[in-house]
Amino acid sequence: MQGKRPKTARPFHMPKQCPVCGSDVERMEGEAVARCSGGLFCPAQQIQAILHFASRLAMDIEGMGDKLVEQLVETGYVKSVADLYLLTQDQLASLERMGEKSAGNIIQALGKSKQTTLKRFLYALGIREVGEATSRNLAQYYGNLDAIKMATREELENVTDIGPVVARHISTFFAQSHNNEIIKRLLAAGITWPEVETSGAKPLAGKTFVITGTLDSMKREAAKERLQALGAKVSGSVSKKTDYVIAGNDPGGKADEARKLNVEILDEKAFLALLKKY
Repeated sequence: MQGKRPKTARPFHMPKQCPVCGSDVERMEGEAVARCSGGLFCPAQQIQAILHFASRLAMDIEGMGDKLVEQLVETGYVKSVADLYLLTQDQLASLERMGEKSAGNIIQALGKSKQTTLKRFLYALGIREVGEATSRNLAQYYGNLDAIKMATREELENVTDIGPVVARHISTFFAQSHNNEIIKRLLAAGITWPEVETSGAKPLAGKTFVITGTLDSMKREAAKERLQALGAKVSGSVSKKTDYVIAGNDPGGKADEARKLNVEILDEKAFLALLKKY
């Protein structure tokens, strides 16, 4: 009697869209985990997305804690962060451990949160790997939300400390119609911020520098800050996209890599002369 043939495992195909909300699924090279890019919309991410949006460093909605957010989602009052601004005092007062006074305080906190900054709003969106510093850099470089939404991945990499991976996260997030609809509703609810003075027009905007070796006139961190203040991006590695390598004492392999790629090398004297121009 012949034995049964062993069953062959069917190949697993990673879905291109989230099975819950339909947004694009991202899986970065070398990572085992795939993630939905519909952070503002996806029901599977509701509670965490709302808590992050309301957090102190984001929209800073006082009183919007875990228990309240869980109740708002469970009752169906809030399905996305945009629904927060549609809440009524009566709805809030009907929740467990929420009286009229507490409900009124939440309504006031929601109203107060509408006056924010572009940096805070970007951070509140919960874009993957876009923290406070990256949000600030994006706001300062582009100055307005539309410019960020329309930027290509290559253009996003001109922003300080944004590399290919984070640029892809940002681009993918704003490519999702669900996310853009939520943003549209948030702005329609009255969220505003003051005009931002951009760094995109600064003299070294779009230029990428790498600093290697020891500088005599200043610490490398100070040199990095000087360059960033002029709009430059300072990277930790040399590539074809590098415009200049600043080589101090004992520059090591980065200077060798720059020579191989025909990247211009500036010694400390040339670097200081460059700074004096501006």
